[in-house]
Amino acid sequence: MNRPAVAMATTGASIVLLYVVGVLYAYAPAPSLPTYKEPNPAEPESNISAPESSSSSSSNILPANGLALTDSKQVSRPSRFKQENREMPDAENKPHDLNIVTNRLRYWSWGNDLQDITGEPPRKYIIFKRDCGGFNNIRMAFEVFVTIAYLTKRTLVIPPPEGWYLIDSGPFARMKPKAGEKSTVSEEDTFFDMEDMAKQVYMVSMRRFVELEKDELNIPKNVQGVLETVDEWNNADTLTQGIYWDAQKSMEKWLLEDSTKRNVAMQWGTGGHVLFWPTIQKVRDERPPSRNFQGRRSAVEMSPSLSEKKYLYFPSCMKDEGSTHDWRYLIQVGGFVAFDTLQNEVEFHRMLRNNIHLKSSVFEIAAKVVAELGAFNYVAMHVRRNELQYKTSFKAASVSLKNVRAKLKTGEKIYIATDEVKEDFFNVFREEFEVYQWKDFFGPNGKFKDMKIERKHEGLIEMAICSMGRIFFGTALSTFSAYIRRLRGYVQAPDTGHYQHNQLTAADDKGVYRAAPHEIFHDEPEIWEEL
Repeated sequence: MNRPAVAMATTGASIVLLYVVGVLYAYAPAPSLPTYKEPNPAEPESNISAPESSSSSSSNILPANGLALTDSKQVSRPSRFKQENREMPDAENKPHDLNIVTNRLRYWSWGNDLQDITGEPPRKYIIFKRDCGGFNNIRMAFEVFVTIAYLTKRTLVIPPPEGWYLIDSGPFARMKPKAGEKSTVSEEDTFFDMEDMAKQVYMVSMRRFVELEKDELNIPKNVQGVLETVDEWNNADTLTQGIYWDAQKSMEKWLLEDSTKRNVAMQWGTGGHVLFWPTIQKVRDERPPSRNFQGRRSAVEMSPSLSEKKYLYFPSCMKDEGSTHDWRYLIQVGGFVAFDTLQNEVEFHRMLRNNIHLKSSVFEIAAKVVAELGAFNYVAMHVRRNELQYKTSFKAASVSLKNVRAKLKTGEKIYIATDEVKEDFFNVFREEFEVYQWKDFFGPNGKFKDMKIERKHEGLIEMAICSMGRIFFGTALSTFSAYIRRLRGYVQAPDTGHYQHNQLTAADDKGVYRAAPHEIFHDEPEIWEEL
């Protein structure tokens, strides 16, 4: 039995359509600015505004602030507000030094001027259902929920562990569970540094939320036994796992019904809505967003009536077949909020960089590969071949080489992160270049073959490896590639341009790309450049 298996809830065709709609938003004639409609308790979906015109680190790693001055350099950028005090490890001049490379990858540790939150978690909540897609879809939506909790100073309720698509279940091309391995589940703590996150965002488990609020909210008894940790699942027998799973499904059903009744099921799908913070009027008065940023999306705000609610629920994929216009929250998070001041925007971006990051161990393992190759001394590529619904992104290796050749140096090192299973697929690259893949370091004959690697972290480690290449070529329409580009901005790679192996790149191409409204596949560079 594999009860936590998650089915892919959205077809490839529907996501392609949603992306095309997002692009059309960017280039369609811009409507007049939308108006905000105050929520009406009698109308379950009235908490939106409608357009007027339409319906842990290792002990042997030196902390960044402990590096000798010759091993780091001051990160300095012009600023109209408080300058950060950050020392960036100088991997450019010591590309094979493991400590330097590790600390360059641990970008959040270079220095942090943000003040940590204190006190007990507030008894008002942001509750969410995880996205129904793979890791980076779940990550994007999670960043949206974290953002709302952070801005509103509400407590984020972490759902019970469950099976994540292509992590615990699904058509695996890589990171396959071992034969006979028990059913597995994952949670945010499996991948993210929740201790750092808790310095800026209040959080409780779903079980704790139920314990605190079961009487006030009349939470049924059949949902009060929800799973709390991955270890509980791993230590449970099959019968007990079934009880946990049934309790979670009952909880999701009750939340959807109760939130709809209370008018707190948040129809803020990121394809159709953008959050104006702190209010619509203040943003319009002080710093109205560009039409390219907002597109045809409606402005929403945390109105006084919503602020009074006990909880707000984001039911990903549970209504309208998971439409991103209303009931799915997929976006590169920098495109979700329009702030009234540049300072508020930058403080949010700093929090996102410093506190919402993958586990430190991911970067420490990646650093071993980067130090072998030499920081910024190799080309990084992500070539998606199997677990991607956009088949037009697939290209023969010879075509990919033709597309990227103008940016390559003779005989240089290339690290290729890929789910391609054919051993000889990249031979056309190997004929001219020094090609490396995961197996060359962590395979049966790899340099680090004896290192124990968490199966679920392999993809994350490869993202970190790619972030330290001198240049990076991603795959079109891949959220995996999109996050690598953000990481490259955070580690201040020498070239953070937007290049793709399945599109022809000229020698003088600067990789300039401007994201469209509701951008799923690309971050705006301001998310790292204005820090």
